[in-house]
Amino acid sequence: MGEILKEGLFWAALGRPSEVMPFLRGKLLSNGHSDGVKRQLEGLLNELERFYERVFCCGKIDEKHIRAIHSFHRDILSVLSADGGA
Repeated sequence: MGEILKEGLFWAALGRPSEVMPFLRGKLLSNGHSDGVKRQLEGLLNELERFYERVFCCGKIDEKHIRAIHSFHRDILSVLSADGGA
């Protein structure tokens, strides 16, 4: 998952910020998670998409962007583990 998020970061910097989002949404939201977990994941994915848009506007990747991706990764894993890893 972390590698996919990083790949999205690079796509964003290349001017294609939403390139990876359909894949992430499909992968995370169609795995039989509870409604509450799906809502939390949707919120995180919406934040991630806005983050990728901001990276696109910067036109480059900074260390703070890498740290933010690690944070998104932890948040997503935390939500998934709360659902029993379904």
